[in-house]
Amino acid sequence: MRYQDLTKEINQGNFHPVYLFTGPEQYIAAMMEKRLVEKAVPESLVQLNVMSFSEKETDVGSVVAICRQLPMMSDHRVVILREETGILQNTDAAEELLSYIQKPEPSTVLLIYSSKPDKRKKVYKQLVKYAAVVEYHKLTQMELEKWIARRLKLGGKRTTRRVVERFIGDTLYLQNEDQNMERVDNELGKLMDYVGDAEAITLNDLEATLPKSVDENIFRMVDFAMGGNMGEALMMLENFYLSGESPFGVFGLLLSQLRTMLQVRILTDNRSTQATIAKEVGRPPFVVKKMQGAAGRFPQERLMGIMAAAAQLDVQMKTGVVEPELGVELFVLRLGE
Repeated sequence: MRYQDLTKEINQGNFHPVYLFTGPEQYIAAMMEKRLVEKAVPESLVQLNVMSFSEKETDVGSVVAICRQLPMMSDHRVVILREETGILQNTDAAEELLSYIQKPEPSTVLLIYSSKPDKRKKVYKQLVKYAAVVEYHKLTQMELEKWIARRLKLGGKRTTRRVVERFIGDTLYLQNEDQNMERVDNELGKLMDYVGDAEAITLNDLEATLPKSVDENIFRMVDFAMGGNMGEALMMLENFYLSGESPFGVFGLLLSQLRTMLQVRILTDNRSTQATIAKEVGRPPFVVKKMQGAAGRFPQERLMGIMAAAAQLDVQMKTGVVEPELGVELFVLRLGE
């Protein structure tokens, strides 16, 4: 099940005796753990009825013994087995845990964390059979928009769809596997704090608070260069190096931007809709709109020529024919020709 289904069950007071929390979005998993505990155990009885295990040396026998205990003055006891214990990776310990899971204590809610379980192993197959598996995948665009809308409403704030789309794009959550909801939520919190007592959040507020991503700055550098503003483009290139980016790193990002720009140009010329293009290139609609504006200034042949030159330069830099830093600078200059 997804966390939305778990939310409904918890709100109805329905608890499974065993849960397996899996998937990359452990920030959401932690929030659901908190909600589950709040619904299952009265606040005044948490210390008596909630136990969390996270130590590597955790004895599985102790975990099972506590799971077998009846709750104290509460309908439920909650036992949390964190991934750090490594119990699921220990064959003997896992077997002992599985014996409990097959006949769990009805009044105990056992919550097991395993972000990347080995689905080939017996322990996982048995957990799927006897436990309620909650998968915390990365959110989709629609789910992310709903999350942000709820968060803003709870904070007494409002904004436009354009600002939400821009916020999502700037966080790179949908493009970068390493970005997670913890960062998204933190950035949203900063934005809400920035506007203070104001109810509305504007695009200017977003510009003032959310740091420009490397991806966004690469786009700006390309746009400056191709628009003839070479001074700004070279200054941005220098800033990349000062911030620790390598010439090959910058060059790789440049190629990625130009490749996407060419894709956008081809799809636009083929009369594809903005939504279709966004799906094809894996970028938010507002990014596609910006790229359409930039790519629209140049014919496909020009963009293809730039990509061909980039491929040749890549070989020259890797074989030592051209010094990397000089090669990237010359390439940026070529964009403005």
